[in-house]
Amino acid sequence: MAESMLREEVEVYSEKYDIHGVVRDYGMVTKLFFTYQGKDIVMGVHRNILKGEKYEDLGRNIIDSYVTNLATHEEGKKLQLHYWYIEEHESDSEMLRIGHGIVTGHNKLSDAMNMHTSAVEAIHIDEEEGELVLTTRNSVYHCPLAYCRFKKQDKYPDIIPGYERLKEKYIDKIEYPSIDPGKVLLVLANFCDYYFHSLYYVPNDSKDGKCLEYSGWSHVGNFQDSYLINTEDYKVDLRYFPHYQNIEFYSEDTDGCPWFIENIGDVVIYAKTSAGTIKLEPGDRKEVAKENAEDENPILPDGDLYPAGIVE
Repeated sequence: MAESMLREEVEVYSEKYDIHGVVRDYGMVTKLFFTYQGKDIVMGVHRNILKGEKYEDLGRNIIDSYVTNLATHEEGKKLQLHYWYIEEHESDSEMLRIGHGIVTGHNKLSDAMNMHTSAVEAIHIDEEEGELVLTTRNSVYHCPLAYCRFKKQDKYPDIIPGYERLKEKYIDKIEYPSIDPGKVLLVLANFCDYYFHSLYYVPNDSKDGKCLEYSGWSHVGNFQDSYLINTEDYKVDLRYFPHYQNIEFYSEDTDGCPWFIENIGDVVIYAKTSAGTIKLEPGDRKEVAKENAEDENPILPDGDLYPAGIVE
């Protein structure tokens, strides 16, 4: 399928870091492939034809920027699944156990991708770390117990040792951030779909002091997906394009209130806002304000986070 749709393939090279890569143009989808420190990187990219941009230059610049601005020190970083569950699946008259979830730290897959594992060979609980450890033939996945999708796992309770006790202990135990009334907080993480984790806003005139309920959903486009977050009555309306380790806002309505972005993941995420490009290291919370923007805007991947439709 991929070869039949391929329009153009261009080799690219970063002299600065001695990294070879390739750009593959499939028409509606264009991808950049390269390897860095043993990790296979695949990201959607976009070429500005009107400015005469060449794939050779685009690929080189993004590789350079990735190493400079986005690369994570992998030593000691766990391979994790969030929003996970384990199911049984029959294959060739054999019952297999398969893990599902949003992956981070994989050497082949990008963060924030939904995936399923190969056949599970072992499961054990590490309550000191608060995680289930799932072992396959080639990988060991660390699955935070608070991020288990218990409604899904309820269908296969016997797979997990002591499941009912663990469920009682960890269900609804995710630790969520908070913020003062009259301020808006958007929380991002690389272990969430489209990087969106949660939103918090308590209006100053709130009678009960509770955060407004919100909805978040993706809009899948032919060339570029977007993600939309609204509170009730649309008092807060945030919309952005998700790219590889960065997001680009095109709506920032926060009911006239100051707003902040927090990164609770384990990789850097950049946010392109009306105030400029804001760099968020893991654990950072920053107000969307000019004083928090980068002095110089880094070159960042601006293709779709999930370049769909092409199976390599």
